[in-house]
Amino acid sequence: MSDYSDKRYWKKPLTLNELLEEIENIENVTDIPDEIILFPPTNANEYNTDEDSGNDENVSPNNLPGSQLMADVEFSMRENRRENSIDSIKDWESEDELPLSNFVAKRLKKTKLFNYTLGKDLLETFPVWNSVSHVRNNRSPLELFKCFFDKDQVDEIVHHTNVYASQKNRPPDVTADDLYCFIGVLLVSGYCSVSRKKMYWQNSTDSNNALISSSISRDRFQYIMSNFHCVDNNILDKNDRFAKVRPIFNSLNRKFLEFAPIEEDHSVDEAMVPYFGRHGCKQFIKGKPIRWGYKFWVGATRLGYIVYFEPYQGSNTLSCEKYKELGLGASVVLQYADILQSTKFANFHMFFDNFFTSLSLMKELTHREIRATGTIRDNRLPKCPLTDVKQFKKKKRGDFQHALVDNEIVICRWNDNNVITIASNSTSVFPTNKAKRFSQKEKKYIHIDQPKPIKSYNENMGGVDRSDQNIGQYRISIRGKKWYFPLVTHCIDMSVQNAWYLQVVEGGKLDQLAFRRALATELLETHKVLTGRKCSRKSEHYKEHSRYDRIDHMIIYQMNQTKCAVCHKKTNFRCEKCDIGLHPKECFRCFHTQ
Repeated sequence: MSDYSDKRYWKKPLTLNELLEEIENIENVTDIPDEIILFPPTNANEYNTDEDSGNDENVSPNNLPGSQLMADVEFSMRENRRENSIDSIKDWESEDELPLSNFVAKRLKKTKLFNYTLGKDLLETFPVWNSVSHVRNNRSPLELFKCFFDKDQVDEIVHHTNVYASQKNRPPDVTADDLYCFIGVLLVSGYCSVSRKKMYWQNSTDSNNALISSSISRDRFQYIMSNFHCVDNNILDKNDRFAKVRPIFNSLNRKFLEFAPIEEDHSVDEAMVPYFGRHGCKQFIKGKPIRWGYKFWVGATRLGYIVYFEPYQGSNTLSCEKYKELGLGASVVLQYADILQSTKFANFHMFFDNFFTSLSLMKELTHREIRATGTIRDNRLPKCPLTDVKQFKKKKRGDFQHALVDNEIVICRWNDNNVITIASNSTSVFPTNKAKRFSQKEKKYIHIDQPKPIKSYNENMGGVDRSDQNIGQYRISIRGKKWYFPLVTHCIDMSVQNAWYLQVVEGGKLDQLAFRRALATELLETHKVLTGRKCSRKSEHYKEHSRYDRIDHMIIYQMNQTKCAVCHKKTNFRCEKCDIGLHPKECFRCFHTQ
């Protein structure tokens, strides 16, 4: 018999009938309880009977009424007898004689203990970040974009697209230039959208796009879109729900990390990719600008350069396998920390919100010598000595409390429009800053105290939101029927956003719209597929972005004289690709040299 005196071994209290059956089966007299307490039945009317219970002086279990037999009981044993009975548990359980219908063992919940020191601040022991100077360069938008979608990546997509086309008995004749023109059309749809993608090739003046129609045909674009593939369907990983686009994800993650600028502050957050079709990984997040779609875990720098991304697919998310015991949020942060530590990044500072933050995560990051700051939920602070949130709301706006956890992590609670609790292993509470707020009571702006971790969090946490904002402004508007096509277009948008960020870091003056327009134009002009048509004179300004690519610029003779684009004198020669009059020697070289 198991130790029925230990309540951990019972799923529910014993009834009197169950206890009497167990006592009858006891062989050792020392296991009999010393005291039995009988409680009144919860519903005595259920077991009412008209039968006599028998002689009161000679009571037996057979004479007891049903209401007493089904009532709950408690019992007690002396301590020395309890120890003997506990020792007998192991022998009895080893014989596999435990009646599972009556005895169910509960798993004890392990709670981690943390030592709090109220009112003590954190000493900053991490080394100071040394600022990095970025190299100034003058690379074109197409050169920056090809840092991520390079020739190897494009050739791989072209190969799998042709493999899929041949499996469907279609001609496998897609080339790299076709794919670059395909991407160029997608980028044009981000800032010059139409209701139907076929309208770009219509002859009507209200929708025709001369750049697109002179670079790739409508049927060719539709053919690439219907056969677009990144991997062979015969070798898909069944455990990965995003196996169709996994090669692009892996390639971009490597390229994003390789060309990432060296910066101190990194943020981890979730991002949404809009999708309204049917898929097992589609999410709904209330309150987000994009409520329906795929959810991505994203790591980015302070101003929005995406370094790492991973799609969420439930318990099978690849980034959650290694650190599953610490929880989903912690596993995402630690996966991103591993990626940063394995490369050129050192002494960086990570920021994340209350979905990811826990004291166990902060202690793990401290052990790795990684600086971290994040808001934390109140239920993740066991036995915290800080004032309860409901009581803290009644305090004056700007009041704060702080405590030190295990002399490694500072916890600060601050009263603003709402109560905010933040944890940091590298930023002390003092010196405080002044935050400007509007007071409804006084009808004017006031300045309140703001702890240093709160200010640092507000300045550096919005990297992922910044990248989402940049992508959302000119997101590709062409939609396909396949579930993975929004993921492909999102990868292109992320690559363009990162390429534009590198252009800004290198001293470029183009804003995002101008950068995207220049990139789309350069893609369609440099890799144009249609060579038989000539562009009209109205579209000459498009040649500005392809004049330096050194591809197919041929000097040809013409009967009628035109003005040279360099010296503005009359000439009988012109560039066949640019369709601009040029003298064949100095003017031709000067026009095509940057």
